[in-house]
Amino acid sequence: KPCAAFIARVFLSVVSMRKKNLCLLAKLFLDHKTLYYDVEPFYFYIITEVDEYGAHIVGYFSKEKMSAEDYNLACILTFPQYQKCGYGKFIISLSYELSKREKKAGSPEKPLSDLGKISYRSYWTHTLLTLLSEQNGKENIGIKDISAMTGIKTEDI
Repeated sequence: KPCAAFIARVFLSVVSMRKKNLCLLAKLFLDHKTLYYDVEPFYFYIITEVDEYGAHIVGYFSKEKMSAEDYNLACILTFPQYQKCGYGKFIISLSYELSKREKKAGSPEKPLSDLGKISYRSYWTHTLLTLLSEQNGKENIGIKDISAMTGIKTEDI
């Protein structure tokens, strides 16, 4: 059954209680989740699935507004009933697309959880193999070139 995804960036201070509530909700599913009190330095991107009954939240990610380490993702959560549907990879991909729009390479905040490591390694592998398969083999391509094309920091390639 077809559905549409909708993405909303929540950044107004008026809704900081909603951000805190989202963090508290995420804490139920993420053992390592600690941020829930100081949400102002972060953008929150909420992903919903839209069908004939309305919009249903499937997950979210947060990102520091100003990151000295060029982190493009601080926290990611796909709710359990929507896991294994591709939303995690979609969210990771979205974080890298935002990095490319900012004209810089990004990386997720470390350390990654066990599930985060699996998800990111899968995303990085797919992205890099896709990029390399599209090359004709006549030009030299370096790590910095790959980083610029994908938005992935050189340390993660």
